[in-house]
Amino acid sequence: MLILSKRMHSIFTLRLFNDCFAVFFFFVAIYCYQKRWWIAGSIVYSIGLGVKMSLLLALPSVGIVLLQAIGASDAIGHASLIVLIQVCFSTWHLHGFILIERKQVLLSLPFTLHNPQGYLSRAFEFTRQFFFKWTVNWRFVGEETFLSKQFALALLAAHISLLILFATTRWLKPSQQSLPAIITSIFNPPSAENQAQISARVTPRFILTTILSANAIGMLCARSLHYQFYSWIVWATPALLWRAGYHPVLQYALWGAQEYAWNVFPSTNFSSMVVVQVLAATVVGVWYGTRKEATETAAAAEKHQHVE
Repeated sequence: MLILSKRMHSIFTLRLFNDCFAVFFFFVAIYCYQKRWWIAGSIVYSIGLGVKMSLLLALPSVGIVLLQAIGASDAIGHASLIVLIQVCFSTWHLHGFILIERKQVLLSLPFTLHNPQGYLSRAFEFTRQFFFKWTVNWRFVGEETFLSKQFALALLAAHISLLILFATTRWLKPSQQSLPAIITSIFNPPSAENQAQISARVTPRFILTTILSANAIGMLCARSLHYQFYSWIVWATPALLWRAGYHPVLQYALWGAQEYAWNVFPSTNFSSMVVVQVLAATVVGVWYGTRKEATETAAAAEKHQHVE
């Protein structure tokens, strides 16, 4: 069904938004993490981040996955690697299809040397004012509410709250520790044996669910989604709805509603409400649908400790 999406054909084939390439690197990074190619995953993730800053939405979950899978010291090393690649990146210059030379280039150097203040303010424009006429998700709240500072702060608070909720009740289950305890472990890491046990519980399914759910949370709480952002949601929706445990009929219904809403141009109060409702149903469903898995993981860990 995904390849039949009219909006996807528009984004990937007709318009070639840079989101297409960023999403490609995003899912390649997830695959690398699932295969436990940790360094490769972080390199690819950073490359995608250089294409589109939207990958920052998944950064909290990537950090939590790495922290549990490879330990605090290595996770900090990966964070440094991600930052380093944003500053200095080896690339090959192509002229047509002919490879002509290899050079060390600074991704941001041409911009930072010319106008560092302008580059930083525009590349990381967290305070920018969004245009109501282009929004796909929150049109139904009205323009006055959409442009208000209170609405922006409410979405930010909801985003942080959901991240904390998922982190404390779902994403930290492999470590079997609370959020304060996991932060303390950064300075007092577990033994090699305990770290190996924690890492073994970081399964490919856990990695996929954790990273995609963080991305869905970010999309739900985004102040304004434009049509190209559908490429960030559409590929993840089937997996997330499956992890939510919804009946197959409901999964297809939600997918169909989402496809309909993102193909309404310009967006309407009804279509924007559908966009938000499907995202909310996805996020809530994933949290509720993985409750049994989290409980079983905790019980298995407790049983293992008793056996020892």
